[in-house]
Parts: sequence; structure tokens; C-alpha cells
Amino acid sequence: MPYLGRSTDGFGVRDRFVYTASGSETSISGADDNSRTLKFQDGTYVDVYLNGIFLLRGTDYDTNTANTINNLASLAASDILEVIVYDVFTVADTVSKASGGTFSGAISMESTLGVTGAVTASSTVTATGNITSSGVITDEEGQINDHRSIMLEGTDSSFSNEGSVILLDGTDGSSTNANEKLLFEKDTLSSLIRESEDVIVLEDNDENGFLFQDTSTSARVSTTKIVLERGTNFDIPNTLTAPKVTGVAEIANVGGDQNTNFDNSVSVDIKAMRLGAGTHILDLDRNANFQLTLSGNITLANPANLTAGTTGSIFVIQDGTGSRTASFGTSWDFIGGTAPTLTTAASSVDRIDYIVLDSTNIHAVATLAYS
Repeated sequence: MPYLGRSTDGFGVRDRFVYTASGSETSISGADDNSRTLKFQDGTYVDVYLNGIFLLRGTDYDTNTANTINNLASLAASDILEVIVYDVFTVADTVSKASGGTFSGAISMESTLGVTGAVTASSTVTATGNITSSGVITDEEGQINDHRSIMLEGTDSSFSNEGSVILLDGTDGSSTNANEKLLFEKDTLSSLIRESEDVIVLEDNDENGFLFQDTSTSARVSTTKIVLERGTNFDIPNTLTAPKVTGVAEIANVGGDQNTNFDNSVSVDIKAMRLGAGTHILDLDRNANFQLTLSGNITLANPANLTAGTTGSIFVIQDGTGSRTASFGTSWDFIGGTAPTLTTAASSVDRIDYIVLDSTNIHAVATLAYS
């Protein structure tokens, strides 16, 4: 039959201690008549009998002192006190094999872990052996093969085969250019839209693929990379028209030592803001164009950071009440050194065009009273 408690070759879950009184005892502890020492963890699981009569815990005795039956009525000589101790045990902290469960601590594997279903991890899974799965391994951000990289791989040397990526492997006899180029065929770029990962890296193995320079030394970089940071999007991914790359990170020094030409127009967003009375600072490093609707008299203070060459326009709009005024910090330098007086009619529009000269000077021109 099933068994809980100590092993069957020693004591069971029920221990029996027998004491013969010599007279006048009011407590019993220590070795019994069989030289076995009384021990219990919880007095709730102790029964006491005096000459075969069951005693009431808390009335006839107490167990407030460890491993002691205390506050007995004075025993007579040859009284037999019998103490029954029930073992206290705890069911093991296990996860059911049949029903499953949750491991709240770390799990370490010394050998292979085989999984026939899906593996979902909301934290790190570490193994010193192999992890194999016939299902799908996913993390919080979706299906993955490797959490930190996307590997584009292929061996075709001609364009006749259908596939997502063709790697030109130098079988045309040119060893210099071997393994340097990746050809993205139709529908390939759609697989690269992966905003949840840190980076996508396209890497060349010599100077003949992606042409970049180290801006700190103006030297050609022999192994070059294009790194697209988190949040980068590909617009019109399946065509060979000029792509639009957007992202939260700065794209620094476009063009290098050569002119940068845009075949089509370039637009910069207009940041719309409603300004109440008080002092305000425009972040010209974050936005170039602004639409400011005034609901009180304002002061445009000096921006905290100015980058030379930053240029844009500020549209100043009176609210439905009008009569709002604007004053400017010392970095704002208007023609003749005099700031403009805004048009005060309700809903009127003025425009201030500016360009940053250096870290402390903004040259500005005001055009007033647009219709």
C-alpha cells in the first residue's frame, strides 16, 4: 500500500513513548522507559494517556515547552504515562508529470532536452547541452531561430534559380569578389521587417560591395556593415524603387565628402503645439518646423542645444481670442536686432523662418499677417 513518512525499516509515522512515574512529577521529557528520547515538532500532533485514560491538551497538560509534556497533575508512583507522537511531513515541491505546472525558479539541463510541442520562454533559457524541438521555439516577440541575428545564406551563382536570397560565390572565376554580394529577389525584403529585434546587419567582406568610409580617419573600411537599428522600417519592400528608411536613431553625416542629391522633394514634419501663457523652449534638435497656437502671452526662451545649420519655420497662430504677444530669448536674432510684433487679430497667422548659425545664435526672419 502507499506509504508516507519515514522509511519502513525504522520508525513509522507514529511514535510511542512510555514513562513510569516515580511520584510527584508534573512534567515528562527526555528518555522513556525504553531509553528513547521524547521529540516532537508540533504539540498539535501529540496524544497523551495516563494509565490508559486520554488527557485533554490545554486542560490536563500543555506542550508549550519544546519536547516536554508540561503542567500535569502531580503523578503518583507507578503511574504509566503514554505519549503518542505523530510525525509531521511535507509533500515534495513537484510539478505534475500528467497535468504540468509552472517552474518559478531557474532550470538547468546537463544533457539533451527533447520537446515534441512548442517551447515558449518569457525569460532566458540556458542549457549546457543541446535543446531540440520538433515544434516551434518562440519568445515573447514571436517565432525565432536566433534571438539576436538574422542570417541570410545561399550558394547559387546564377539568377536562374528561384529563391529569396542569392549569394554570388565567385564561381565565375573572380576570387577577389568571392562571397561579397547578396541579391535580394522578389518578396525578400518583406521578411526583413522585424521591428522587435535590436538590429539587422548586412555585412560585406571587402571594399567592393558596400562602399563606406571611416569618418574618423577618412580611410576606406575593408569590412563594412550597414546596421539598421531597432524601429527601422522598409517602405515599398518588394520593388526596386528608392526605399524610404525611417527610424528613431540619427543617420549621421549623409553624403560624407560628396554632394547628396535627392531626385524628389524632401519634406520635414511640422510639430503642432498649443502654448499657454508662460516661457517655452523649442527643441530644434528634435523638430525643425513648428505650428504654435497661442492661448496666452508667451516667451520663446533660448533652446538648450543648438546644432549649426539647423533650419526650419515656425507658424505662429492666434487663437479665437487673439491679442497674444510673443517675446524671444537672446539667441533669437532678427533683422536689425528687433523682434517682430505679432499680428494680434483672432486666428491670424505669422511665420518665422530661421537658421542656426552656431551654438548661441539663431538668425530669424518674420513674415506677418498671412491670410
